[in-house]
Amino acid sequence: MPPGTRNEPGSPDTFLAQVELRLGGNQLLVPPFLLSRGHQRYRQPGEIRIDLSGLEPDLYRVVAVQNFWIEDGSPDLSEALAGVFLARRRADGAWEEAENWPIECRTLALLGHVDLRRADCCVLLPP
Repeated sequence: MPPGTRNEPGSPDTFLAQVELRLGGNQLLVPPFLLSRGHQRYRQPGEIRIDLSGLEPDLYRVVAVQNFWIEDGSPDLSEALAGVFLARRRADGAWEEAENWPIECRTLALLGHVDLRRADCCVLLPP
């Protein structure tokens, strides 16, 4: 596996460059990334900024998803667009899944966690 890649045990997902989540004020900053899964690549070509100020204090998973909402004009059929989904733990203890919402995306890989349970700061945790 190339240096800087991460994947969950037993997962064929491989990040082709390390995804370094950052905080900027009340925003989660997700840099561009490329994820390989099987024979398909998923690309997020630009930085994503997620405003955290309106979220309930809780622990959230930051999940890479296949993004079906944006028109992909690329002729390369082995590559699709990616996006990011913040998943909150439900009352039954299970994590929310992107597929449970009418947002037309599919979970690809875990990028990390954001802990908003402390009033004085946000904390980034590794996957």
